[in-house]
Amino acid sequence: MLGRWQGTNRVRLMPTDEYQASVATATVGVTAVRFVSIAYTWSDGDAPQDGLLLLGGDASAADDAVSAVWVDSWHTGPTWMTFSGALGDDGELRLRGSYPAPPGPDWGWHIHVRPQDARITMHNVVPEHEPYQVVDLALEAAAPR
Repeated sequence: MLGRWQGTNRVRLMPTDEYQASVATATVGVTAVRFVSIAYTWSDGDAPQDGLLLLGGDASAADDAVSAVWVDSWHTGPTWMTFSGALGDDGELRLRGSYPAPPGPDWGWHIHVRPQDARITMHNVVPEHEPYQVVDLALEAAAPR
C-alpha cells in the first residue's frame, strides 16, 4: 500500500445510524526504517479531520505480532491509542485496543487494514455487545501529479 491514495471515508456513531461519507486521502510510507505510517484525511461535514496510524513489529517473530499507535483529530481527542495485533493468513492486519468509558469498563476499538483491497475499517466494541463497524475507509491509488 505504499504511496498516495484517495477515496471515501464513511463514519457513523451508532450501529443504527446512517453512514456519513466524505472525500478521503491517505499517504502510506516507511518511517524510521522499520515502521509503516498511514496518514489520512477526511471531513466531518465542513470540518476537516486527519489521523495517523503508526505500525511496527518484528518481521522475524513467528507470531506476526504487530503493535500500533493511532491518533485522529475527531476520534481520539487529545490522546493516542495503543494497539496490538497480528497479520492473518488472509493478509488482513487486525489490531485491538481499548479506551476508557467512565463510569463503566473500558470499551474496545478494532482497526483492520486490508492491503489486498486498500481498505481500513474501524469497529467499536461495547462491553457485552458484538463489535460494530464505525469507519469504512475505501481507497484507490491516487493519480500521479
